[in-house]
Amino acid sequence: MLTLFPRLRGGGGDGGATGAESRDCYLNMYAEKKPDKVDPNEQRLSKWLNCALSNEPLAEPCVIDLLGNLFNKEVLVHALLSKRLPKQFSYIKGLKDMVNIKLTPVAGSDGSSQDTTSAQFQCPVSGLEFNGKYKFFALRGCGHVMSAKALKEVKSSSCLVCHADVKDSDKIVINGTEEEVDLLRERMEEEKAKLREKKGVSKKSKNGAAVVADTGAKVAKRQIEDGNVNGNGITVKKFKAADKVPVNATKEVYASLFTSSKKKSDFRETYSCRSLPLGRN
Repeated sequence: MLTLFPRLRGGGGDGGATGAESRDCYLNMYAEKKPDKVDPNEQRLSKWLNCALSNEPLAEPCVIDLLGNLFNKEVLVHALLSKRLPKQFSYIKGLKDMVNIKLTPVAGSDGSSQDTTSAQFQCPVSGLEFNGKYKFFALRGCGHVMSAKALKEVKSSSCLVCHADVKDSDKIVINGTEEEVDLLRERMEEEKAKLREKKGVSKKSKNGAAVVADTGAKVAKRQIEDGNVNGNGITVKKFKAADKVPVNATKEVYASLFTSSKKKSDFRETYSCRSLPLGRN
């Protein structure tokens, strides 16, 4: 009689090490989760459609800082008042560091849509969408936002929408590259330095005028106290009568004409006679 002993698969005399390794690899596959990759297109679109501070969709009124970042004005002002502005925006000190901008909604939109997947604004001249694919500028004077293509094709020293005067220094590139932001930062620092210098000169001139006025007031007061200025502001020179003696006259004789220069008599009245002043008895 033949007896067969079938060999069961799955063993191998390794003590289950193969299964343990497989289980460990399985657990590691889920334990080490890789961070989700951010879609660069979504990231780019978010910078052009959302507020840089609250990440909420842009809605009127909107502002831009001197480095080209977009904000909802109400959110930025509230952060300034509550002193909760992030360190990365510490250069924004007040309303003077932001520019009110005028965004043009795309055709068929009022610009208040909450859709964050498509552009809500466009260039009022060329019609290019405000979505980060094209370079846009904000004009500091009037606040209009238009594409670089429109400004290049229609060369003008005034705004293409409202015809306000525009200089190259009035153009702020929106969400620019690192090099463009560095140039904007340098320009911002230069403007602030000039403003500080101007304030210092103005303060010195005011202090100088105050010192001159104060000195003049003190001199005038001293002259009035000394009797050198009359009520009409005319200088009056004081002198003693004895100093203006006529020719062939002595000071004593000339001074005797005035009662203020009389010497007191040494004579005293008694019960039988009167004291008469010298020269009159």
